[in-house]
Amino acid sequence: MTWDIDPTLFHLGPLEIRWYGLCFVIGLYLGVIVLERAFRRREFPAKHAHSLTLWMPIGMIIGAHLIHLVFYEPRSFIDNPIRIVQIGSGLASHGGGLGAILVLWWLCRKWKVEFLRYADACMVASVWIFPWVRIGNFFNSEIAGRVTEMPWGVVFVRSDLQPRHPSQLYEALLGVALIVLSFAYERRRDRLAPGVTLFSMLTIYFAARSGLEYFKEYQILTPGFPLTMGQCLSLPLVALCGWAWWKRANTPPATSIPDE
Repeated sequence: MTWDIDPTLFHLGPLEIRWYGLCFVIGLYLGVIVLERAFRRREFPAKHAHSLTLWMPIGMIIGAHLIHLVFYEPRSFIDNPIRIVQIGSGLASHGGGLGAILVLWWLCRKWKVEFLRYADACMVASVWIFPWVRIGNFFNSEIAGRVTEMPWGVVFVRSDLQPRHPSQLYEALLGVALIVLSFAYERRRDRLAPGVTLFSMLTIYFAARSGLEYFKEYQILTPGFPLTMGQCLSLPLVALCGWAWWKRANTPPATSIPDE
């Protein structure tokens, strides 16, 4: 398969509308709808959902950009400080998750509500963004995989002329799998302790993400080093979230963690 799609969808005067932006908006819109429904099922205040739909995307984008700079372009803070404010250029999914969690923690403290219960609802909504972001990467011909001889290899003309693993689509399928899993968790939400949905889905995501990194060619730290940057960031989170999952799974559903 040959892929040579212009990343720019169209121009609206001086404004450039890109496929990536469209995909992100679609995922965000679906996530907002799911979040509002998840809050209604839990009888959480609707105004809290509305606040989260405003502040969490901001936290995601800022967190994704800053973590990208810290781990993938650390020299930019000295060599090219303007990169700090170039928010749309360079986003790391790990930072997006961190930014969203910090915003949620801050708002839960402000509202005096239980963080883990809100985090479970937000988790089943946020997974709707995952596949759309990677589809956007595919339209950008970025984050392509290693050279392959498999029949489904894609030639990204705007990158090079070698067939590569469509690793963006692999991760998009992972996102779809998490969406399917979220339906199962939602049906059992009253029988699960707060935090089980959050930590289990994060563990699964980061573990699968670590495996999919082997299909990628970018982000190699040093020659001969067996792990990519994505794996170095994901594997500690697998251990941390896996431990929290196990702990919460062995907690009775009626037990909650009090606010501090």
